[in-house]
Amino acid sequence: MVKFIVASGPVIIEDGKLLVDKDNKDDFYKIPGGTVEVGDSLVDSCKREFKEEVNGEVEIIRPLNPMVIYKNPQTDEEMTIVLIHYLGKLLNKEDLKPLESIREILWLDINEIKEGKHNVAPNIKFLIEKGDIKTKNC
Repeated sequence: MVKFIVASGPVIIEDGKLLVDKDNKDDFYKIPGGTVEVGDSLVDSCKREFKEEVNGEVEIIRPLNPMVIYKNPQTDEEMTIVLIHYLGKLLNKEDLKPLESIREILWLDINEIKEGKHNVAPNIKFLIEKGDIKTKNC
């Protein structure tokens, strides 16, 4: 049986930069967020995981394009991962700090991501291609 995961996270853009983190298990930058737990809504999971990873409080603005991938991008293990994204507004920038297994929090320049200057998760590239991540968050 193939493993099936649903994950949710907010896309936070300020001044042409995307908020990302890096954890202990992946070698790329990703959108803070994580697995939807039984009984949680997608939005509740998005907010909870954001708080658990980077101590962030977020206001959800609107849903963005979801993405489905069929292999773990780090291990190539076959699985189905449904990634649910929301455009969000950061409410407590001064309180951000790495929690749990997070090693680092950064604001990456979106134009530099487009130019391939940063190793980012596949869903970040997908959201840029779909026009959901752009230098002005509208």
